Amino acid sequence: MPRRARHLIPLDLPHRREVVAACAVLLVVAHLLVAQLTLGLALAFTVIGRASRWRLWWLTWPAAAGLAWALVVGPAQAADGFAAGSAHVLDYLGQGQPAQRLGHPLAAFAGAASWLPRQLPIALISGAAEAAVIGWLGWLHTDEAAVPPRRPGPVAALRAGLTASLIRSGAVVTREGCALGVDPATGAAVDLRWREIAGGVLVVGTVAPEVTVTALQVVHAALRRRKPLIVIDPSADAAIAGALSAACAATGTRLRSPAADGLGQVVRERSAALLRVGSPEAAVRACAAIGALGENLRRIGVDGDGLVWIPGCDSLPPAALVPLISAGGAVGLPLLMTTTSAAVARELAGLVGVVLIHRLADPTAAAELAALAGPRRPPLRAGEFVLAVSAPRRRQVELGRLVPARLPRPAVRQEQSDRPPARAEASL
Repeated sequence: MPRRARHLIPLDLPHRREVVAACAVLLVVAHLLVAQLTLGLALAFTVIGRASRWRLWWLTWPAAAGLAWALVVGPAQAADGFAAGSAHVLDYLGQGQPAQRLGHPLAAFAGAASWLPRQLPIALISGAAEAAVIGWLGWLHTDEAAVPPRRPGPVAALRAGLTASLIRSGAVVTREGCALGVDPATGAAVDLRWREIAGGVLVVGTVAPEVTVTALQVVHAALRRRKPLIVIDPSADAAIAGALSAACAATGTRLRSPAADGLGQVVRERSAALLRVGSPEAAVRACAAIGALGENLRRIGVDGDGLVWIPGCDSLPPAALVPLISAGGAVGLPLLMTTTSAAVARELAGLVGVVLIHRLADPTAAAELAALAGPRRPPLRAGEFVLAVSAPRRRQVELGRLVPARLPRPAVRQEQSDRPPARAEASL
């Protein structure tokens, strides 16, 4: 439910507008008397904040600059400089007839060029603080639905740029899992952890390339960690086969096309297998073979420590997927499934531990699935996603931006020539 606006001055107060106007006038007069530069900086920071829609944390930068400046010149000297302007104005108004002095108010600021700059160190701190209060009051008095989304501050923007550059260069392996993109609000990497992947992952979106790129990001990280990989491709998509081949070549992983009954060898040698199934029946048989492999691993007490990717899982009956989803984590063969069908996503979302949602053409399905990852947000744009993790611990990412990673140059086997490999990069 949207947050209701609160008001420090009740709306039913008699002559409320007059009270607000009087308070504003008193504040301006007080600033003109004792904190002239603070008033100007507070207004400037407020205008900048509203125009840029940065989060209020950006105001810590001018405040920190003012604090550093005050420490350099000395706190006592900074305080004397800040008080010099108010002393000059109050001294002017205190001499002679007050009415006569008030008739020439600009004379109170004579010589401002000499004392106004001395206020700057402390004025940066006080101006940033007042702008933060103004921003907070503006948020407090506005319904949440009417507040435009905040843009990241300069720190978050810089961090996001550095993080995206690292991921784009191929740094997809994180300490606990794999990097998918960046959080534009903080600039931090949005990652998916292996213990979360163990519960099964469903990636859904109307735009097939976005869904495929996200899955390939996880596949790339799994291959970099030398995890066995089994791919069941019901679509027999040449693009998927090409991207998988490039990822295996870049990580030095052997890519096999074995029969369904030879998947044990893939786990033993920690290689990759592509099963191209041309019909739903063949896909079901491949799923059954993976289930049998899992039973064998459980029987001998071995963790597969691998990943099973099924692109286009909407072409398979749920009955073939449910046993693999429920047992995959226990035997180390969790499922990574992708689909462009909102109906299939709704059916499978409750069975997996992770749901990642890209743009969906069906607004009802988009709202229903996005609700898993937090409050309702505006429609997702190209490359954006939301992430909902239900196990082993609940975690939500309300908005992430996908950053495709480049594959490194293909690994060269020791027995090959010592000449440098060709400079080839493939984008996932």
